[in-house]
Amino acid sequence: MKLSALAAFAVSFALLPAIASAEPITIQVSYSSGAYSGVLMESKRAFETRHPDIKISYRGPVLNTYEELLQATLRSAAIGDLPDISLEGNLNVGILADRGIPIALDGLIAGEATWRDLGYSPSIREVGQIGGKTYALAYATSVPTIYVNLDLLKKAGVDTANLSSDWNALSEAASKVQKLGGGVVGGLFDYHSAGNWTFQALITSQGGEILTPDGTGIAFNSPQGLRALEILRTFGAAGTVDMTQPQMLQAFAAGTVGILASFSAAIGQIEQQIAGKFQMKAVPWPILSENGRVPAGGRAVMIYAKDPSKQKAAWEYVKFLTGAVGQTILVKGVGAVPVNQRAVDDPNLLGKFYDEHPNQKPALEAVPRLTKWLSYPGANSVKVSEIIRDQLRRVLIRQDDAPVVMADIVKQISPLLPPK
Repeated sequence: MKLSALAAFAVSFALLPAIASAEPITIQVSYSSGAYSGVLMESKRAFETRHPDIKISYRGPVLNTYEELLQATLRSAAIGDLPDISLEGNLNVGILADRGIPIALDGLIAGEATWRDLGYSPSIREVGQIGGKTYALAYATSVPTIYVNLDLLKKAGVDTANLSSDWNALSEAASKVQKLGGGVVGGLFDYHSAGNWTFQALITSQGGEILTPDGTGIAFNSPQGLRALEILRTFGAAGTVDMTQPQMLQAFAAGTVGILASFSAAIGQIEQQIAGKFQMKAVPWPILSENGRVPAGGRAVMIYAKDPSKQKAAWEYVKFLTGAVGQTILVKGVGAVPVNQRAVDDPNLLGKFYDEHPNQKPALEAVPRLTKWLSYPGANSVKVSEIIRDQLRRVLIRQDDAPVVMADIVKQISPLLPPK
């Protein structure tokens, strides 16, 4: 073999390890709700274009709810088959952190010299902070929101130009719509929300607390909690029917509901379904005290990867999803509340979006009032939530007395909470 050929062979042989190491790292991601599949596939394409050394793979089948994903994650942890990243329900961050499943992100954040310049809202870390450490970043944020069918309200004689965003005014408007008859429903309240999210919103909007300061017991057995039940009872008495969450959204989009209390991330879906059939308006969730807050619903992104190289690659995707481009894809796709101000300010991203979609503005304006969406303490968290949901139905649908229902809630869930 000639010298030049030998040299070429040696060079090519020496390059083999480098070529092998250049293979893209594959990061596996889990999430729930097929409604996010389009957004996440677009995010994958945009990210891989910018990071050809990293490939994103989504774990299937896509589960339907936060609870189903949580249970799948716990099973995967038990057999050592966790994904590298997961988009878990905000309320489940504490449950997963207590089990040591996600890594703390504080070191990765501290390693970002330009973190303060990346445009993140202060609340992006708050939803994932447990015990002084950050285990998740907000990704797809939703806030409690009131949807109003302006056509039905006007037909019922409601002054929609001066519609007050308080529960008494909303209940009165729902009552007038209910009297129209013909299969029209005055109002619907989404009490099915996971972790009793909308019930928590009724309490925190008054400045009330959900849990005790140490997080081991409930604190909503309070004047604010009782008032929340009274609000539900009054709203239900104005005229309502019992429906599942999907049925509520479908009924409102069909134009047969005057007022719907639900979540802001459904705005885009509802507007597409309405398609000009009637005029809809989104109004802010009523804030009943100066220190009132609303719980941040939606999904938070967590890293489960333990291998340092996987963690590094996963962190790049986390930054993309929560960054300006990732949040633009998300907001335009499903109508979530952005957690990145650069996306909002950039005219090439979301700068013009809110002028073209005014119904999205109330949710965006709620960002300064965000607080944690809390899960109930202990191993029976989901069971406690289910009990409370069934008791909320008694107040909203059956019109049972609020003090009686509150007493029953406390009686039934107390044995399921951790011992003091």
